[in-house]
Amino acid sequence: MGDETLIIRYLLLICALLLASAANADQVIELYRADALVKSQSEPQRAAAAKHALADTLVRVSGATNAVDNPIVRQALVRAQDFVYEYSYASTDEMLSTLDGEQVAASRLQFKFSAPLIEQLLRDANLTFWPSNRPTVLVWLVAGTATGRDVVSDLAAMTVLRDRAHERGLPLMIPLFDLEDHLAMPADALWQNQESQIREGSERYAADAIVVVRARELADAHWSADWQLLHVDGSPSFSSEGDSLEALLPAVIDNVADYFATRYAISPSEVGDANVVLQVNNVASFADYKKVEGYLAQLALVRRTQLASLNADGLTLKLFTEGDVARLQHTLALGGVLIPSSDSVSLPSNRYIVPGTVAAPLQYRLAR
Repeated sequence: MGDETLIIRYLLLICALLLASAANADQVIELYRADALVKSQSEPQRAAAAKHALADTLVRVSGATNAVDNPIVRQALVRAQDFVYEYSYASTDEMLSTLDGEQVAASRLQFKFSAPLIEQLLRDANLTFWPSNRPTVLVWLVAGTATGRDVVSDLAAMTVLRDRAHERGLPLMIPLFDLEDHLAMPADALWQNQESQIREGSERYAADAIVVVRARELADAHWSADWQLLHVDGSPSFSSEGDSLEALLPAVIDNVADYFATRYAISPSEVGDANVVLQVNNVASFADYKKVEGYLAQLALVRRTQLASLNADGLTLKLFTEGDVARLQHTLALGGVLIPSSDSVSLPSNRYIVPGTVAAPLQYRLAR
């Protein structure tokens, strides 16, 4: 093999890695960071920006779009700066108008909010808490116009999706729209909701869920759209109308975020002495045990763990959780650290035995 061939292959590999990195960059979600544009670095401007940023953060962390309507939250917004532990300014190319109509250069005020204080506020307000371990969502968008059907990849549409996903804390994946996507995902397959082809063509992204949006340009220059979520727990459909394609897209993200928030967000009403018995069957060393313990300890759903037994086959833990067995199973499925054992697929012999109890522990194994 010649040097030129090696160089070409090396460059192609680098390009592939860069493209993969670009596709996955949207997955990074920082729940407790928010920013706002301000006209100056004055105290009144900072106080107003903190109020706006805190409201955005509470919606993102709770998963509830109506979080700011809560009376306790409204009181907290008045003292929004009490929840800030760090802030900084950055220059921008954007302009803002003053009260007298003058245009001034805007600064971006970036806030980092205290996670413990935010979570305590949600508890006080009896609002849900959606942990940062969230499903990654791949979005395909196909548009039908008078000239035909096309997969949409333009910057304006993708920016709207990204911005809304950031606001809701949804880890979004945008396709690369390269030759492989072009061959694997033609517009007609998306338009006809050919699920097997869509799933196969999306495998390279390893997303937890797929959203297929079909948008139609109507005769009066309005747009309508329907979209379907493909996920292991179900495939719900949604629809909306708008004055433009971009006007429809925030609703796509909102519907998907709302769907997952109802499944993964923790409700304060679930807090108590509820516990789940979990058996991990292939813990063969102390390092394995510490890995299981450390993983469970960082889950927001798990308040504490208690070792019940340890033997050659594995270990049994009692988990004190904020949520039921189904919520715990959903959370473990996202992490990929603990995998259901084949034994856990079948129901207990007595259907009245509750899964996750001493009589019927949840059966898992440590991923290798």
